[in-house]
Amino acid sequence: MIKFTYNQDMNKTITTIIPFYNCGAGLCQMLDSILAGTVTPDEILLIDDGSTDNSPAIAMDYASKHPFIKYIHQDHAGVSTARNLGAKYATSHWISFLDADDYLEKNYYECMISGLTDKNIAGCVCGYFTEVDGLTTSYTGSYPKAIDSSTLLKAMFSDDNVRGFLFTRLFRAELIKDIYFNTAISMCEDLLFQTTLFSKNPDLKFTYINLPLYHYVQSSTSATNNINLFKGTVFKYKPAFDEIRNLISEDFVEDSYNSILEYSMYRLLKEYKNGNKEVLPQIRGVQTELKNVHPSHSSKRRLAYIIAPIMYSHLSPS
Repeated sequence: MIKFTYNQDMNKTITTIIPFYNCGAGLCQMLDSILAGTVTPDEILLIDDGSTDNSPAIAMDYASKHPFIKYIHQDHAGVSTARNLGAKYATSHWISFLDADDYLEKNYYECMISGLTDKNIAGCVCGYFTEVDGLTTSYTGSYPKAIDSSTLLKAMFSDDNVRGFLFTRLFRAELIKDIYFNTAISMCEDLLFQTTLFSKNPDLKFTYINLPLYHYVQSSTSATNNINLFKGTVFKYKPAFDEIRNLISEDFVEDSYNSILEYSMYRLLKEYKNGNKEVLPQIRGVQTELKNVHPSHSSKRRLAYIIAPIMYSHLSPS
């Protein structure tokens, strides 16, 4: 078991790392929500991933008004490179990774800090809200206050109340200083990062906070909602899951990947039925990928997706 350094004060300083790329309005909302909090981080690192809009000016304006906010620029290289850079410059005992276009409940950091009651705690996990087209949905799990990293690992793949998000986590800095985000991965890089961490350290102890504290704002322009699901001929989620399979061999990994494929097929077929014939190559690509996946259980819909997705789309309701 990893032994952490510890003193009587529990060293509760927090560095918040926020990569951003061309999201000025969203960045304002996130920073304002942090500054309005009942507890604020000791350090906020704004990592500009080569933005070309007004968001660098916005970030520098916040930094000029608040000494604990720091602006760091990098050439456009992606969120993983930005997070690695932020972790390199972080100076606090705890690290929080947030997304620039979301926002926090006022008691986000207060609740996270309250969970740091044990010298052996590696971090905290909380619930969250999704914000989709004006509809707010909360997600909280029925977990004990203390959970180990093996439980958290499985929940990332199998429980929508947890998932592989970074923004509902607080990590002990010394724990993640030697684990890096894979800069070759553009989708599920956060899931791969945590799988690497938890598979190497299955007995870490986390505090589970059964409150939704983070607002995950989903829009039609976000990476997860973009209908372009392939990079060349490669399904965008595949590289991360290939790496994950090299780390762990569990049914819940294959089941999770299958669910992503099925949902992707559903979205593509919906687009196709609405007249977008350009998604046909992607439909065929997902069909091929589904044939190579072997989940622990199957469904009639999955079988239809594999055999005749276009025919199925005409027979099924919208």
